Amino acid sequence: MMDRFPIVVLAAALLAATACHRTDKAEQLAALDSAYQSGLLTKDEYDAKRLALGAAAPAPAATQAPDAAPVPSPSPSAAPPEAIQPPAQPLPAVPPSSAAPPGVPPPSPPSARASGADTREPEPAPLAGCEDAEYKSGGQKGAVERFFAAPPEVVRRAAVTALGSLDFYIHKASSNEIEASKKRHAGAIVGAGGERVILTFQKTERGGQRGTRVIGQTKKSFVGHLAQKTWTDAVLAQMACKLRESGR
Repeated sequence: MMDRFPIVVLAAALLAATACHRTDKAEQLAALDSAYQSGLLTKDEYDAKRLALGAAAPAPAATQAPDAAPVPSPSPSAAPPEAIQPPAQPLPAVPPSSAAPPGVPPPSPPSARASGADTREPEPAPLAGCEDAEYKSGGQKGAVERFFAAPPEVVRRAAVTALGSLDFYIHKASSNEIEASKKRHAGAIVGAGGERVILTFQKTERGGQRGTRVIGQTKKSFVGHLAQKTWTDAVLAQMACKLRESGR
């Protein structure tokens, strides 16, 4: 029993020395960390001293290089990178081909088409199918007189129908006179249309036959005088056809 006592004392002394050594090492490491965080030691010096103490743990994560710039947080209103689309690039223009397809002649220039087209207004004439022996193509200038073997009211109705068929509109009418104007149309030659036809009706008798004398005349306006036509003969011929169709 007495022989074991020195061994126990020696073991207790070793444990106490080991505990003291661990306490000193912990204190040295804490002092080393404090000196590094305070800037008294560089990173290389700090690592070398830790290795000397037998502790190769990494440096504290709280330490940050003084020149590191903080990363800005993205703005809530900023669009994500994938939402920003690059501007669309225009497609390259394809020059029109100047070559015409095989078998198709090239288009004529506007001047050539205009010179070859017939831009004249047709001569005044009754409608197709209306045959009248007294009709004179081209129209007679001045007042033209014609006798119709029908009462004035019948002849007047035929005149209204004939003027409408030839594209006139009546703007003045009485029991013995009608005044109408030729309608103008979009795209017509400048000055064409607008001629006025005046018809007067008189009850009369010719060769023992009662009837109506009609005096017609075309009035042209000052503007567009050269493009306007004399419609008197065409209107009188169309009236004669209407009277024949009604049995008069």
